Amino acid sequence: MENKTNNRFTPEIICTSKRNFNIPIYQRLFEWEKDNIEQLLNDMWFEYDRNTSNPGPYYIGMLTLYGDDLVDGQQRFTVLSIIASVFKKFYKPWAQMKGKLHLKARADDEKFLSSLFDEKERTDYINKKMQNGKEAVKNWVDNNKKLQESNKEDFAKYVYEKCTFFMATLPENYKPSDLNKYFEAMNSTGKNLESHEIIKVEKYLKSIKDNQPFYNQIWNLVSDMDKLLVRYKTEAKKKESEDELRERYKELLLNFDSFIEKKSFIFKNKIELLNDFHEDEEQNSDFQIISELEPDGHNPDVRRQDKYFGDGYHSALNFPEFLLQILYITFSEETRNKVNVNEFFDVHALQKTFKEYTKDWDDSNWKKFGEDLLRYRIIYDYYVLRVPNSEFNPYDLEFSVQDTETDSNMIKQLQSMLYVDSSSKTYYRWIVPLLDFLNKKHDVTATQIFKELQRIDNAIKEHSENILNNEEDISFGGRYTVYFLRRLDFYLWLDNHKLCSQEIDPVINNYKFKRSYNSQEHLHPQNDEHREGYEPWGDKKHEFGNIFLISSSFNSTQNDDTINTKFGRILDQISSNSIESIKLYKILEFCKEDEKTGAVTEMAKRWTIEKMEKHQEEMLQRLRDSYKESK
Repeated sequence: MENKTNNRFTPEIICTSKRNFNIPIYQRLFEWEKDNIEQLLNDMWFEYDRNTSNPGPYYIGMLTLYGDDLVDGQQRFTVLSIIASVFKKFYKPWAQMKGKLHLKARADDEKFLSSLFDEKERTDYINKKMQNGKEAVKNWVDNNKKLQESNKEDFAKYVYEKCTFFMATLPENYKPSDLNKYFEAMNSTGKNLESHEIIKVEKYLKSIKDNQPFYNQIWNLVSDMDKLLVRYKTEAKKKESEDELRERYKELLLNFDSFIEKKSFIFKNKIELLNDFHEDEEQNSDFQIISELEPDGHNPDVRRQDKYFGDGYHSALNFPEFLLQILYITFSEETRNKVNVNEFFDVHALQKTFKEYTKDWDDSNWKKFGEDLLRYRIIYDYYVLRVPNSEFNPYDLEFSVQDTETDSNMIKQLQSMLYVDSSSKTYYRWIVPLLDFLNKKHDVTATQIFKELQRIDNAIKEHSENILNNEEDISFGGRYTVYFLRRLDFYLWLDNHKLCSQEIDPVINNYKFKRSYNSQEHLHPQNDEHREGYEPWGDKKHEFGNIFLISSSFNSTQNDDTINTKFGRILDQISSNSIESIKLYKILEFCKEDEKTGAVTEMAKRWTIEKMEKHQEEMLQRLRDSYKESK
């Protein structure tokens, strides 16, 4: 299987070879969540769907081997095995993936992984993460509206042949201590030889003629997106106050250029403004050491999907995504209008994009870019939300100032709506104008930020108020339905948030946007013809008033259940303060508002066409009104 001149590998190459791979005992178990798997499948589908006649390869990252042991990348290899267990139904060669992965000293997990390929999974021992992973793949296939029976085989074949990752093999003479050090470094920093590291060395550092250690340190600091550049300090067992932390942010934002000119971030009384910036540090690139692994360099920053679970927070953007946002910010409005954003924001083409748009850059351009990376990263850390590693925790925002009209929760909730409605190809639509705005206006109030976010949202073409006039675009299966259902949930949350504290509904107040809330569901059943207890609604059942957003997993359990069952499930969610749709919650309240009884059966009977139309008009009017609020 080995090819000394080509280290690109696909499932096809792996399946047709005689070589198997091991996950050493010191590697942690499979940890990917449903969101990670769905994101991977969505990205592969995007690459396939944009040119079905000749789709390009999809780069999934790097696998690092020591012999046949997977030192790095076991999560991605495992998820490919799980995908294979589902895709073999549509494209038989995937079945050869069974048994390609051995889990040293974890015989039960290995047998369970193998059993996923069988008609009946193993029941005497269950690896819940793997089982949930297979269920996530099956649900994704079932819920992808474009993936019909006619093209399931073609897509499965595409992933089998074109899903590409790079294999780097550590030298055989590596000592155990070297191997442990390498593994620990990979786990602690999340680093691999990514495209951005090649850009750093081959373009950024090579072009800078003087003060190279200073600019190298800037790049290295910014590249760790999950560690805030300004964090609380503790000296002599005394923790820095919130006011002191804000003072450091304020000083950096207001006097950034003077600090760059001095090549120093020391404030009065010798206070270090940036936690990890070391004055006069002679840092050299570690690229030469890592480059012995000889990766191709086109792999995206997929490693972050392996890392995020448990407590804590991580950045909404990974570093390649952030690099592209800042590169785009440097463009004039004229250049931005000429950019093919679909290609420009493709992290898989990071080197190609930088090569094209920086070909005329000299020393001053690259220095300015490095300074902009740091400038906007400080702004980004302070004003852009952070994502919880656990979906049960709320989003986080460093900016916590409030005024008479607005608090930081409103900013955070609006950003979370925009975040879950975005992808790496569309983050620029709200992050770039927000960073632009904040760079020009450092002394800004919470209300100004919130109003600007509203204006940014309204200005996005796909979010235009005019779309509300086209019923097809916002009915079931419409092109913009998911966004407008999310937008509606935000403004219903906002209405509740603005109430006096004693009137706030805690169920609505605790609502959290999640990427998984992306599946459109009917309340009145979609299949109502000749169904006992239901009048056929015809096309009325597909209208905006009768649909709401829930998670794919919740939707797959509901299928075409009765209104009673759906109301029963939302009542269960209410009891645990974890509803998936404020709109559905409002419908539930609407169906019991004119009656004393709140019995599910009685409420279900009240969901008539007349009720639906009244609810629909109220919801659409709320959406129309929302466009006036940023003015």
